[in-house]
Amino acid sequence: MILESLGCAKIAGELAALMQQKVTGTWLVVAQECTGSYQPPDPGAKPLGDRPPGKPHQCSGKDPLTRMSETALPTVPQGKAPLSPRCAGERQWRFYLVMGRLLYITESVHRVRRWSRALRQHCPKFVVDPKDVAQGEPWEFQLLKPGMDQHLLSPTHAKALIRTSSLEALFNLASYAKISTHWHPQALESFQIPGNIALSALDVAQVFQKAEQLWEQWEQLGLHYISPDLSPVLSHPTQLKQQVSSQSFLTLNTLFNGENTIWDLAIERKQSIVGVTRTLHHFVEQGKISLQAVSDWPSPLEQWRIVRAAVAPKKPLIACIDDSPLVSEVLARILQPAGYETIAIQDPMQGVAILSEKKPDFIFLDLVMPQTNGYNLCNFLRQSHLFRETPIVILTSQDGIIDRTRAKLNGASDFLSKPPEAEKVLQMVEKYLKCSDRPNPLSDMGFPALA
Repeated sequence: MILESLGCAKIAGELAALMQQKVTGTWLVVAQECTGSYQPPDPGAKPLGDRPPGKPHQCSGKDPLTRMSETALPTVPQGKAPLSPRCAGERQWRFYLVMGRLLYITESVHRVRRWSRALRQHCPKFVVDPKDVAQGEPWEFQLLKPGMDQHLLSPTHAKALIRTSSLEALFNLASYAKISTHWHPQALESFQIPGNIALSALDVAQVFQKAEQLWEQWEQLGLHYISPDLSPVLSHPTQLKQQVSSQSFLTLNTLFNGENTIWDLAIERKQSIVGVTRTLHHFVEQGKISLQAVSDWPSPLEQWRIVRAAVAPKKPLIACIDDSPLVSEVLARILQPAGYETIAIQDPMQGVAILSEKKPDFIFLDLVMPQTNGYNLCNFLRQSHLFRETPIVILTSQDGIIDRTRAKLNGASDFLSKPPEAEKVLQMVEKYLKCSDRPNPLSDMGFPALA
């Protein structure tokens, strides 16, 4: 369905109806058009203060923001708005409901920043541990649940976190006019929740009311054009550095570094979002600050995956050069469960380029191939500094003394008879890569365990 008026006010009724039906699932809200067409203030306004440029401020006891407001700086030229539009492109909100209670609201913009701010406000001592969290949405709630189960997080604090995050999401929704909604029912079993943490219909109604009141206040103060998701930056840092003390400049440069959003600054300075934005609105009019879009942070689950990948040991790469794809397939079935990566090369002449690019840690080399033989290719590889020390094991059914001697003369590390046997293959690889601490998959594959 399409709703044609103020987003935050109009979806409240539909959400209340869903909650009254005790439904379980995800309610998707998609918004595309902003309300109103308010233009940013004239950036060519005359700056406050009459202090000559270049003269440092002498009052060290004042707040850095106050000093900045009293400092004369060049204004932004006419016609160049110093900030991004409030609404740009489509935004999505997801309301997660379980038996008519609200678990969480996510928003497509700054989802992680919003979670982090709420966590800092209400649960600053709670250490998120994502490694034991089951996959599923919303991940924010999935992170809270273990803390609740282990009594590291009180229901009161967790509920306050959900309310604060929901308030921010609903405030952002208030600026949109055209909104479409879609209901996606889900099985109750897909959500595992403690019942005392999800928001009731009364809780949700109170959050909606606060979001609407905040938006009305925002409009009355003429802040329509400013999104709290934007990041303030100093427009003229060089001039400002000459006009305020070093400590004040350091403070301002740290606050307005292009990484903190207005929401973030309100938490940092322990002030209301309206108070901070009114101050920034004044600075924007003076041309001292511009506002820019800033990216979100990676989620705790993404950070955990990155760290886990970084500390995980690199899997040795084993190349199999054989014109028979069956041999390469057999080796892969033996080696991959043991923790090795494999690469199959059927054309030995083209395979040299692949070997140079991939730089395998170990090479199985067939002796008899259409365009060349393993002796010649082994000798060629040994001439390259890339493969001078790489273990190269010849694969062949010609397992005689002459063949073994010739293989050694051409630089082969060892000799393995065809067809390859799992136990011998793993023993050979471990012998040269010294990977005896790797898991032994033979019993899982139906082979006898290594002695």
